[in-house]
Amino acid sequence: MAMSGGMDSSFAAYILKQKGYDVVGITYQLLPDFMKDANGQKACCAMETVNRARKVAADLSIRHFVMDLREDFERYVIERFIEEYKAGRTPNPCVLCNKYIKFSSFFRKAMSMGGEKVATGHYAVIEDTPDGPVLKKSRDRLKDQSYFLYPIERDVLRAVLFPLGEEIKGELKEKSHLVHTDYRKVKESQDICFVSGNDYREFLNRFIPLRKGPAYFTDGTLLGYHEGTHLYTLGQRKGLGIPFREPLYVVEIRSEENTLILGTKGHLNGRRLVAGEINLFGPESGQSFGKVRYRQEDVPCAYRISGSAMEVEFDKPIHAITPGQSVVLYQDDIVVAGGVIETVQQEGCAANKC
Repeated sequence: MAMSGGMDSSFAAYILKQKGYDVVGITYQLLPDFMKDANGQKACCAMETVNRARKVAADLSIRHFVMDLREDFERYVIERFIEEYKAGRTPNPCVLCNKYIKFSSFFRKAMSMGGEKVATGHYAVIEDTPDGPVLKKSRDRLKDQSYFLYPIERDVLRAVLFPLGEEIKGELKEKSHLVHTDYRKVKESQDICFVSGNDYREFLNRFIPLRKGPAYFTDGTLLGYHEGTHLYTLGQRKGLGIPFREPLYVVEIRSEENTLILGTKGHLNGRRLVAGEINLFGPESGQSFGKVRYRQEDVPCAYRISGSAMEVEFDKPIHAITPGQSVVLYQDDIVVAGGVIETVQQEGCAANKC
C-alpha cells in the first residue's frame, strides 16, 4: 500500500486491513538531495509525511518501509518536466509520476518484495471485463482521478487496487478517527511537490537560461518582447506586459524560433488535436466523450488511432487545448484511451500555425 501520510492513503490502508489483506505500507523517497526541502511540509515525501505514515502503519499494526525512488523520479518526472517547458509544451507532472513512478518503478519494486497487489489512495474504479480490467471514474465525481491514471497499462492494472473507488471523500472525513490520526490540521497539497512555493517559473530558471525574443500578434505584427518562452504557457493572459486594445493571450509558443504568438481569446478555441504516447483500452476508433484538462467537462468527440497517433475532433470548440497536457476519452464512465497532446488546430489558424 502506497502511503503518503495523508488521509486518503491512510484510509485506503485501513479498508484493506479490514477486508483481511496482509498490508505492507510503503512511503516513497522521491526528491533528490538538492531539492529535498522544495515544498517543506507540503511535499508528499517530506519527513513529516514519512513520520505520519509510519505512525498510521503502527496504529494499524502493519509493516512499513521507505522506498528510495529518487533516481527514477529525477529522470522521468523532474527532467521531463524541464525538457517539456524548454520545448514550449506544458507537462502534467501528476500524469508523469503515475506513469513512470507509482505504476512502474514502485510497482516493479513492490512485486519484487513479494507483493501480489499494489494499492494507492486514488479515487478511481477498476472493473473486470471479458477483455480484461478497465479503468472507470470513481463514485465520488468531485474527487475522481481517472484522468491522471489513464497511462496505467492493462497488465499492470490487473494487480492494482483502488480501495477508495466507491467511497465519498466527505464521508471518509467523518470517519477519519478510525485511522487514529487527526487530519483536521493536515492540509491537502495540490502543488507540484518538487517546486518550492509552486513557483514553477523560478524553478525552471535554475535550469533554463533566459532568452528574450519577439512576441507577434497572429497577423505577424510585432507587439513587444518576451523574457523566455519557457516562462509562458498556452492560454496565459497575466504577466505578458504588452499593452493592446483588448486582452492578449499566448496562443502559440515557438520555442525553436524563441518566439511567442499572441492573440485574442477567440484564437484559443480548437476542435482538433493529435496525441501521442497512447494507452488504449477500447476500440481504435469511434465516438466518445473527452477532456483535455482535469476539471473540464466531458465533451462529445470522435477519435481515430493510426499507428502511434490519435486524432480527436470535438463536437464543439474547446478553450486552450495545450500541447504537453493529456486528452482522456470515456464511454459510460470507462476510460477508452488517453494520450499526450502533441499538436492542436485552433479555430482560425491553419496547420497549427496562427
